Amino acid sequence: MCILASLYNRILLSGTFLLAFVYSLRRMSDSDLWGHLACGRYLFETGAILKTYYFNCSWPDYPYLNHEWLFQAVIFVINRYAGEAGLVVLQVALILLSFLILYKILRLYTDNLALISFVLALGVLASSHRFALRPQHFSYAFLMYFLFSLHQYSIGKTIYAWFMPLIMVPWVNMHAESLWGILVPGIFLGVEYLKSLSQTAEDRKDLKSLAIIFLLIVAASLVNPFSYKTVLWPLYVMKEQFAGVEELLSPVAPRYFFFWLYFFSVVISAFLNWRRSDMSWLLLSAVFAVIAWTANRGIPHFVFVSAPLMVMNWEGISARYHEALVRFRLIPSVLKFFLLAFISYILFSVVTHSAYFKKYDNVPYPEGALSFMKQNHIEGNVFNHHPWGNYIIWNAWPSLRPYIDGRFFQKRLYDEFNHILSVGSGWQDMLAKYDITVILMPYSDTERGTLNDRLFSGLHWRLVYWDDISLLYLKDVEGNRAAIGRFGNSVINPDRQLYDFQWNSPELNEQASRAAEKNLLSAPRSQKALILAASALFASGDYKTALKRYEESLRYSSPGGNAWVLYRMALCYRFTGDLEQAAEYANKSLSLEPGFSDAARLAKEIALLRRTR
Repeated sequence: MCILASLYNRILLSGTFLLAFVYSLRRMSDSDLWGHLACGRYLFETGAILKTYYFNCSWPDYPYLNHEWLFQAVIFVINRYAGEAGLVVLQVALILLSFLILYKILRLYTDNLALISFVLALGVLASSHRFALRPQHFSYAFLMYFLFSLHQYSIGKTIYAWFMPLIMVPWVNMHAESLWGILVPGIFLGVEYLKSLSQTAEDRKDLKSLAIIFLLIVAASLVNPFSYKTVLWPLYVMKEQFAGVEELLSPVAPRYFFFWLYFFSVVISAFLNWRRSDMSWLLLSAVFAVIAWTANRGIPHFVFVSAPLMVMNWEGISARYHEALVRFRLIPSVLKFFLLAFISYILFSVVTHSAYFKKYDNVPYPEGALSFMKQNHIEGNVFNHHPWGNYIIWNAWPSLRPYIDGRFFQKRLYDEFNHILSVGSGWQDMLAKYDITVILMPYSDTERGTLNDRLFSGLHWRLVYWDDISLLYLKDVEGNRAAIGRFGNSVINPDRQLYDFQWNSPELNEQASRAAEKNLLSAPRSQKALILAASALFASGDYKTALKRYEESLRYSSPGGNAWVLYRMALCYRFTGDLEQAAEYANKSLSLEPGFSDAARLAKEIALLRRTR
C-alpha cells in the first residue's frame, strides 16, 4: 500500500512539472522580445551597448537606460545559432529551473508530495501568463537562488548565501528586477535581527555573516554600465509609466482567477496558523502580495516568495489536526485523486486546443503588412500601434523606423501618442514633426471616430493594404506615389464597411470591387480581405463569384464558421435560384446565431418559395 501511495505521489508531482513544461512551451511572442533581439544585434555589430532610442523616428537620441543588455546579448547569440527553437528551449529551461528550485525549498519543510504538488500546480497556473520569454525569466531563476540560500540560512547552512553577491553581478546586467535581490535579503536580515532581540544566545542565527553578505550584494549591484540608476530603475518606471501598459495593470480581470485562488490559499493558511507563521516569510509575502496586486507582472515573484510560507502553514495546520485526519483517512486520498484529475484535465485542454503552439503564440503581428511594404519598396517613418514597434524594428529597420515601442517609459511621449490616436487638435502637425509618411494601425475597436476614419477620409492619406491584422495608410508624398497609384483605395473602408455596404452608383460598386480584388492579391489568406472582396462583388450583382469568395473566407474563420458569411452565402444561392442550398445555409447561420433576424426572415422566405414551387 505504501509503495502504491508513493508511486501515486510521484505521478502527481510529475504532472505538476509537466504542467509547467506545457505552459512554458510556447512560440516566441512577447512584444518586447523583438526589440531586445535588435539591441543584441546592435551590440555585436558596433561593440557598444545601445543607450539611446536609436531605432525610432520620434526620439532617436533620447537616453535609454538599457539595463537588460546582457539578456539581449544572450538571446541574440542563441537566435543566431539556434533560431526560435533555441529561444524556446531557453524559455522552458528557465521556467522549469525556477520551479525546480522552489520544489527544493518546499522539501525543506515537508515530505508531503501531494501538498507540494498542490502548491506548485496552483503557482504555475497563477503565473503562467508571464511565461513568454523576457529578461524577467532570468530574474525568476536568480530570485529563486536567493530564496533558496536564505531558506538554507534559516536552518544553519550558510555556504549558499556567500554566492549571492556573485549571482548579483549577472543579474543586475540582465534585468532591473535585481532590486529584489537587495530587497529580499534586506528584509530578511532586518526581521531576523528583530527576532534575535528576544531569543537566547543559542537560538540566534549568525547575522554578522549575513550582514556582510548583504553589503557585498549591494556593492555587486553597482557593477553595471549605469551604476545606481539600474538599481533604482523600477522605482523610476512606476513614477513615469503610462498606466495602460498591460503588465502593470492590477490582476482584477477573470483571466487571473488562479492567482486569486493562490492568493486566498496563502491568506487562509496564514490566518489559520497565524501564531506559528514565520515572520520573515510572512512579511516578505505581504510585500510581494502588494507588488502583485499593483502590477500583474509581480505575480510569479509573489508565488516564489509565498509558496514556502503556505506549505509551512498547511503543514502546521495538518499536524494540529492529525488525529482527525487519521480518523477520516479517506479524505486525503480523495483530494489527491481530484488534484491529479484536475491537472490531467488542464494538460489535456491546453495541448489539444487549436491555438496551442501556433506562430507568435497567437499574438497578432502585422507580418502581412511588412511583407507588402518590402515587396513594394515602401520606406519611411511609421506611426504604429504600440505593441508592434519592436516587431517593426527587428523585421524592417532601417527601411522603416517606428514612432514608438515597448522600451518607452516617458509619460510625455505617451501623452503625445494618445493625442494623435484620439485625433486631437494639431495631430497632423505632430505627424509632420517626425516626418511620418506611413501609418500602420489595427482595426478600430469603437464606433466613435478614430484616427483610421480621419486617414481614410483625408486628402493626404490613402489606404493601400489591409488583412485580418492591420490597415496600412501611406501619405501622398513622392516616395509613396507609385504604391498609392497601384493600390490606393478611397472607395471601400474595411475598418467600417467590412460586412455590408451598397453604393447607389454601379460605377462606385465596380471601383470598390476592383480595389478589393487588387488587395486580395496581396492578402490572399486574409478572412477580412476575402469577405470584403465578396461583399464588393455582391454589391455589384456578381453573386456567383461572391459566393466563391465567401466560401474561401470560411477557411480562415473561427471553428464553427461565421453566421453573417453563411447568411450572405444563403442570399447568393437565393439570387442564383438554388433554393435548396439557400435554405441549408440560412439554417446553418441560424444554428450559429439563433437570434439572427435577417437569417430567420430569409429562411422563412425560402421555405415559402419552395412550397410555392
